[in-house]
Amino acid sequence: MNFLFYCQGDDGGMLQAFSDQLTDHTVIDWNSCHLDDSQRASIDAAIVWMPPDDFFDGLCNLSQVYALAAGVDQLLEHPGLPTDAVIVRLQDAGMAAQMSEYVLYGVLHAHRRFKDFRRAQQRREWIHGVNVPSASQVSVGVLGAGALGLQVAVRLQLNGYPIRCWTRTQRSMPEGIGLAVGHAELDCFLAESQVLVCLLPLTDETRGILNRSLFDKLPKGAFIINVARGAHVVDEDLISALDVGQLSGALLDVFHTEPLPAEHPFWDHPQILITPHEAANSLVDASVKQTLSSIRQLELGELPPGVVDRARGY
Repeated sequence: MNFLFYCQGDDGGMLQAFSDQLTDHTVIDWNSCHLDDSQRASIDAAIVWMPPDDFFDGLCNLSQVYALAAGVDQLLEHPGLPTDAVIVRLQDAGMAAQMSEYVLYGVLHAHRRFKDFRRAQQRREWIHGVNVPSASQVSVGVLGAGALGLQVAVRLQLNGYPIRCWTRTQRSMPEGIGLAVGHAELDCFLAESQVLVCLLPLTDETRGILNRSLFDKLPKGAFIINVARGAHVVDEDLISALDVGQLSGALLDVFHTEPLPAEHPFWDHPQILITPHEAANSLVDASVKQTLSSIRQLELGELPPGVVDRARGY
C-alpha cells in the first residue's frame, strides 16, 4: 500500500518512525513531493493530523485515513475528505496519563482555592485558616466517558473525589464511578457537579453545550475545566456566568480560534486560567504503535477500536 503522510508540527520524527515500521509499504511525505495525477491516484491510505485544504485532492482511490489524534472533528469538516474512506482515530497514545494530570491539577486548583491564595499574595495578605473541604466533599462531573474521560475519572477517584460521568448511551463503568445517561439524567448530573470537566467529542449535538442554560444548572460557584474543543463553549455565556458569580472560575485549554487572539477577553479575565492546547499531546512511539495495530487489523479484515462513526462524529 501507498501511505501519504502529513502531520502538522512534526519535526520528522513521526514520519521516520512510520517509514521504519511500514517497510512492506511505501510512506510518502506530503511536504517533500509534488504528486502528479497518476501518483495521487496510487495513494491507498493517509496518515494525518491537520492536513491542508488541498491534501485530499486527486486521492480518488483513498480507502483508509488514520488520524493522529483522538478528536476528528476538524478532519470530518475537511472539504476534500472522501465520503467512503474508513477513518481510524487514536484511542489514547499516551494522552490519558497527561490529561489525567492536567485535570487533577484543575480540580485541585478549584478545591484548594489556589486562585484566592494567589490574589492574597498579590495583595501581600496572609490569609491563614482558610476553610477548605476534604476531597470527599467536592463532587466532580465528567462530560464524556471515552478512553480519556474514563482515565480522568479513575485518577480523580484515586485522589478521593466523588466522580460521575455523563454519556449519551449506557455503558459499563469502573467500580465506584457513577454514570448518568442521556438528556433525561443531565440536569441531575449537573446539579451535583461542583467541578465540571468537558471531555466530549465535538459534534453538532455538543457544539455550544457549555452555555448559559447549562451553567445555571450547576451549583452556584461551580468550576469549569474544558479540555475537549473550544467550540463546546459559548464564550460570552462563560464570561457572564463568571461575572455574576454563578461560576467561580474556569481552566481552559482549547478555544474557538487558536492561537487565542491577543484581543480576546479571556486573556484578562481574573477568573480564567489559560493554557495553549497543551493538556495532552500524542506521544510519537505510542501513536505509531497504535496506528500500526489499526493498519494490521484492517489488513486482516478486522475493525480496530478507533474506527469513526461519521454519523455520530467520533
